[in-house]
Amino acid sequence: MSKRLLCFGIGWLAFTFSVLAQTSVLDQKVSLHKDNATLQEVLTELTRAYTLTFSYSNDLVPLQQKVSVQAEQKPLRQVLDEVLRGTGTRYSLIGNQIILQPIRKEVSRKEKERFTMSGHVRDAASGENLAGATVSVGTAGTATNAYGFYSLSVSVGTVQLQVRYLGYEPLALQILSISQDTSLTLQLQPLSNEIQEVSVVAEKVTDLQQANRLTMHGSEVKQLPRLMGEADAIKAIQLMPGVQAGLEGSSDLVVRGGSPDQNLILLDGVPVYNVSHLLGLFSVFNPDAIKTVDLIKGGFPAPYGGRLSSVVDVQLKEGNNQAFSGEGAIGLISSKLLLEGPIKNEKTSFLIAARRTYFDLLAGAVAAMSGETISNYNFYDLNAKINHTFSPTDRLYLSLYAGQDKFSDKQEYQNLSLKEEENFSMRWGNSTSSLRWNHTFGPRLFSNLTLTHTRYGFSQRSEARQQENNQSLYRSTDYSSSIKDWGAKADFDFLLNPRHSIRFGASYTNHRFRPESVTLQADTLTLTTDSFSRIRAQEFYTYAEDRIQLSERLQANIGLHLSGFDVNGKFYSSLQPRLGLGYTSATGISLRASYATMAQYLHLVSNTSTGTPTDIWVPATDKVKPQRSWQATLGAAAVLAQQWELTSDLYYKEMQDVAEFREGANFINDFMSAGPEANFANFVSPPYETRLVSGKGWSYGSEWMLRKRTGKTTGWLGYTLAWSWRQMDSINLGQKYPYTYDSRHSISFVANHQFTEKLSIGGSWQYHTGFVTTLPAASYKAYNEVHYNDGASWSTIGNVDYLGERNNYRMPAYHRLDLSLTHTKKKKWGERSWNISIYNAYNRKNPFFLRLSRPYPANAVGNDSRQLYQVSLFPVLPSFSYGFKF
Repeated sequence: MSKRLLCFGIGWLAFTFSVLAQTSVLDQKVSLHKDNATLQEVLTELTRAYTLTFSYSNDLVPLQQKVSVQAEQKPLRQVLDEVLRGTGTRYSLIGNQIILQPIRKEVSRKEKERFTMSGHVRDAASGENLAGATVSVGTAGTATNAYGFYSLSVSVGTVQLQVRYLGYEPLALQILSISQDTSLTLQLQPLSNEIQEVSVVAEKVTDLQQANRLTMHGSEVKQLPRLMGEADAIKAIQLMPGVQAGLEGSSDLVVRGGSPDQNLILLDGVPVYNVSHLLGLFSVFNPDAIKTVDLIKGGFPAPYGGRLSSVVDVQLKEGNNQAFSGEGAIGLISSKLLLEGPIKNEKTSFLIAARRTYFDLLAGAVAAMSGETISNYNFYDLNAKINHTFSPTDRLYLSLYAGQDKFSDKQEYQNLSLKEEENFSMRWGNSTSSLRWNHTFGPRLFSNLTLTHTRYGFSQRSEARQQENNQSLYRSTDYSSSIKDWGAKADFDFLLNPRHSIRFGASYTNHRFRPESVTLQADTLTLTTDSFSRIRAQEFYTYAEDRIQLSERLQANIGLHLSGFDVNGKFYSSLQPRLGLGYTSATGISLRASYATMAQYLHLVSNTSTGTPTDIWVPATDKVKPQRSWQATLGAAAVLAQQWELTSDLYYKEMQDVAEFREGANFINDFMSAGPEANFANFVSPPYETRLVSGKGWSYGSEWMLRKRTGKTTGWLGYTLAWSWRQMDSINLGQKYPYTYDSRHSISFVANHQFTEKLSIGGSWQYHTGFVTTLPAASYKAYNEVHYNDGASWSTIGNVDYLGERNNYRMPAYHRLDLSLTHTKKKKWGERSWNISIYNAYNRKNPFFLRLSRPYPANAVGNDSRQLYQVSLFPVLPSFSYGFKF
């Protein structure tokens, strides 16, 4: 395997460089004939003829100096060398911009003196802080942190400041006579063209800190086609290279060969343990309340830990502190409403958003008309947020979330002598809260202190009553599982000097697990177990990271993440180095490499192949070790034709002590099928650790993404080539086997086009090689045990399946086309919109699972061949929704 991986890596590098080598703006051929023209005229002609972008200061570049040039189909770099010769001006390429600057000269001691400029970048219309905005002075720059704060070292004197954020008008400021540390709030105006807001927000490819991070606006999420009228952030992430969706309709994220539990999903900095509504069809994130969604797949920054595969960081809007506003929508199965605005003045703002389905109301109406009992289901979400600015250096945020799913079913049967009634109910949900205090100690030190609480709980109850003549029978089963966390963390950003930007902090979490609590009741007999259902654990981490600017083109991130976990007297610790290196060539191509180790002290164990509420979270113990991994990545990126960004990544990841339930480890079913003489204690006494198996996994592959972020048409094309393997001692005879979600090729194509101010369309097409499953490799006949009755005995011959290797069959390929059409119209009171979406437009019958027909009895006459059947979930599903803003 190592030889194949080495050849694959070399091939990837060769192909990547062959593609990117031709992408530099400076390599394009230009023709220019000017005699004794001003430098300004030459730059204007190049901009007009070849759609180039020049960035310079009128005071620093001699625009009126006369130059001459005669060039016919020469590389742009040669033409610029000739034009700028003798002007005292040099050029450099950053992204797709050609930066013109004076040639450096020796500066006096006073001119070498530097000061710090700091503050926040905000939306001028709503007052929202803008995370990830680029603030630069010449070729030096920084990106705002998660709270919109920036800190930048500048030279004494006049400063040419530039601020950029996709979807907003660029801001250019000339600040005279910088002679001391300066605090400045920068406000950006949203572009009037709504097309710009609906774009993937990605940082410059030259920024190493953002190299492995992909950010999306909530408005971009809402432009994608909708399932049953509901836009969804998790479904949008599933369209990215390197991310699989699990089985159709689920909210699982399978990132770079990892399992669904290996993703750290945060809502305003608080972990969310189950993100599914309606068994995965929707996620718990209300798209109207989302400000940004960040996805990190590799090169993890030092502040993040606790999971192996990815980080999904969802930040909610803060609330408009300039004016009261609202928006909402009415769809086929749910409706939602969001309200936000200032409280008394601009210092305090609020946001409240609610969403609820009306499945139960529709089912109740149908049941009343038909006279039949129909299953009942509903879910709701509630987000609330309030923030208050005490001073320019202090701001307080309170964020709350609550959501729950409820399902119930009732079946009745009655005749003259018998009456039976069966009831089943299930509910699951999350609640989170966070209290954050932002404090700026000075122009170079920013702090954030957060108190957090999160809870996930699941419960299930089934009961049956039977009455026949004068006798009655009753039995019930109650099953529940939950996890509850209380935590505190502190994060600091410190600008040491122009070359060193340091982040450091610490966190503590108190976990309370109740993995399984079961009560079985039959008439007067009650059996209850929670002998292993209450576990307390303590988790902590501390980290430090230094972002070093080694040169104008070379930067590095060096970090350490130290974590610990204490449970039942057992203590685990992990020291995790995080390394990153980025280089930007003169041609605009950026290269990056990273290495990160991770540790995960929690396991999500399941009896099923799909993510359901019955999956339970359990901690590492003295018998179940923490999961650990390391991942190395190589990446390259370049800007093509001004508006297109091409990125490519090669990765390799190894995982240790990956755990899951052993096959058939469902003790409730085991007990029910064991007969009336079985001892219940024998099934529930063993801890869950005895029903788990663990082993190792590894994955590797390459990801490509071509993305357009501006203009009337936006979107991306992604491709992933990947392998994912598992190996466990008690599965597949200890031999390696492909992971359940192993998929060799994945393609995603997403496009949005704005025809007019009122009309827009969107579409997405995705394809991936089918997942793997286990089917019998052979079938043979065997004698069953001898049966005795009234002195007679006999035996039967049955068919037995031999499964062979684990995951030995690959299912058919999955592909699907989704479409959407949105019509928006301005009204006196605000804006209204109609959205029509079609899920699975060409009605592809994608495999949900496969099953074999039952074998014929041994003594049956006829064809004994068995048939393989495919079960599909969703046909073509049209939907519509009505939205409004005021």
